[in-house]
Amino acid sequence: MKKLKNYKKLKIDFGSGYNPNKDYKVCDITNLPNLDYVYDQENNEILGCYENTVDEFYLRNVVHHLPNMERTFKCLFKYLKDNGEIKIIDVRKEYFKQNVILDILWYRYVIPRYEVWFSKCYRDYFKILESLGMERTLYYIQEEKEVSVWRKSLKN
Repeated sequence: MKKLKNYKKLKIDFGSGYNPNKDYKVCDITNLPNLDYVYDQENNEILGCYENTVDEFYLRNVVHHLPNMERTFKCLFKYLKDNGEIKIIDVRKEYFKQNVILDILWYRYVIPRYEVWFSKCYRDYFKILESLGMERTLYYIQEEKEVSVWRKSLKN
């Protein structure tokens, strides 16, 4: 079998349109000019992306901004390749209330972005990812954040 030369993994920074991670394609709900993809919330799809093509989704400080986590994670799962990963950095339950206060101040007064939704209570996304058949391969605490990596099993 011939190896593909210069194969670049498709890595998407999902939800960080204003502050994207270097070396990642960018996907957000906004219409910023720097976006590679747009997440269409109404139809729960990533415009311009094909199913089973993404090697990695990266979500930094995004999960608590998802109005319907289950629906959004099902969307990401659809685009993720077998053995693809979802990397998540989000606020720990113990720090959630403080984070909501900061979100309100930041997204309503400092830099008003009314399209940004945020939950007022902590929601457990681990159960949702597990129900999709995702396998957690890494977890650790980093100050007020929790970091986890989830792999799409070849069994799905």
